[in-house]
Amino acid sequence: MAKWIRQPQERKGKYMFNGALYITRTIQEKLTTAEIAEILQDVWQFVQQENGIDYLQVYINEETKEKIFFIDQLDVQMKEHHPPEHNYATLLFAWEY
Repeated sequence: MAKWIRQPQERKGKYMFNGALYITRTIQEKLTTAEIAEILQDVWQFVQQENGIDYLQVYINEETKEKIFFIDQLDVQMKEHHPPEHNYATLLFAWEY
């Protein structure tokens, strides 16, 4: 199983990554369920630790140097002004962005 390392945030934020989750087909095909679960768990723990994080979390595979982006759409304040269906996060390879 590949080891995905979360990179330092460039900014602080109030994104909670607690809406619907979208995973691209490529992520589903190339990563194991365990790898995806590890990334999700890591982000959720980081959110709890920081009480909100930047909308963009970047992971790099320590062996292949591939990059994954985990992008949340709405921060805490934005959720007050948008319908619930706009609250989602997407897990994708950087080259899919």
